[in-house]
Amino acid sequence: MEWYQILMLSILEMVAIVAIWSGFNEKFNRYKIRSLCIVMGMSLMAAMFNVYDVNMDFIIHYIVLCTMVITLLKVPVKDTIIQFLIVLIIIFSIQFSLTYFLSTFRNTNTYSFVNGLIINTFTLLVSMIIYKLIMGSKVKQNYLKYSNYTISITINITGMVLLLIYMWEMNQNFVWNHIVYLLLAMVIWEALNIFFLYQSIRIKEQEKMIDIHEKYTPILKDMVDEVREMQHESKNHLNVLYGLVQIEDALKAKEEIAQYLEVLIEGMKSTDQLLNIKEPVLSAIIYSKKSLAEKQGIYFHVEFCGEIPVFPLVKYELVELLGNLLDNAIEAAEDSSSVENPKVFLTLGIEANYSMIEVKNTGGIIKQENIERIFERGFSTKKGKHRGYGLYHVKKIVDRYQGTIELSFDGDCTVLKILL
Repeated sequence: MEWYQILMLSILEMVAIVAIWSGFNEKFNRYKIRSLCIVMGMSLMAAMFNVYDVNMDFIIHYIVLCTMVITLLKVPVKDTIIQFLIVLIIIFSIQFSLTYFLSTFRNTNTYSFVNGLIINTFTLLVSMIIYKLIMGSKVKQNYLKYSNYTISITINITGMVLLLIYMWEMNQNFVWNHIVYLLLAMVIWEALNIFFLYQSIRIKEQEKMIDIHEKYTPILKDMVDEVREMQHESKNHLNVLYGLVQIEDALKAKEEIAQYLEVLIEGMKSTDQLLNIKEPVLSAIIYSKKSLAEKQGIYFHVEFCGEIPVFPLVKYELVELLGNLLDNAIEAAEDSSSVENPKVFLTLGIEANYSMIEVKNTGGIIKQENIERIFERGFSTKKGKHRGYGLYHVKKIVDRYQGTIELSFDGDCTVLKILL
């Protein structure tokens, strides 16, 4: 084929690659001009390689592509490699499938510019559909959620894909003539890897669920025991109220009874609210953090704004998100030397059809230079190892579900508000 024909086919292929890639990484959409430069630069390189007949040109081509994405779009190296391998698998699967159908219906034994144009045009159309599916469904959410599990499987499938690409580069007509067997082998290999990935994810999630139940079942038992203690103490409360009624001064008796009931009801209110939450894990984690705060002399208040929300999170994600938020707030309130009565406030509710979590704590204002970095991995305003991961993990979960997280200040309180 002529260089301009290679250029045309390369442009179609690169646009398809960028289309799918932008579904996994929003930076392609954010930096459209840079993405266009990547498409044109890689297409010109492919045409130039064809003119000078460079051996193993596809390897060089892919290395340069990843380098451009890292350099121009500022995508981390690890993310670039994994996302590229996933996109490569998808693109090659589409092209291989289209090659099979085209070789069957056109009944031709050679690969030509016309065949390549048909394949790459349809590849681009399918890629645009896949992009829409990724952006409009849970595909991207699951990718972000299970990215650590997909690495080995992706590399495994990529090995076969690169082998087939190498065979295509060496002898396109051989691949064209044996497309049925090669396609069948690729489909079986991909299916096996996806099956094992599914099983691995399922086992890991079950292990996490078991850990959560083992950890929080005793806490739920403590809540029930506390309610039983309150019921047991009801006789004593009635005796106190009966004694207050005996006060001869009716006005004073009324004031004493009202004051006593106010304190009694306030003490029971918090536990009653937690018991009304339908999700036991949510009740347990709030109760455990409330107990922790009160042991450290921190006032902990729970408030519900409207109905109790149902969060679109798996139980272990809810534990990780809320646990990290409250741990961070309790630690900040405890460490503050400028506040005499440290406090933590937790508000749950519905806001604009979103499930809302708001955590407010005393402890001073975060410095301006630290605000931009507060969600970075490993960043912490406190010294010590293994710090700076709590809010980073919170941000990861919020991003995974396309939620929002807002940092603000209310007097001497720091406020973190999450909408999911």
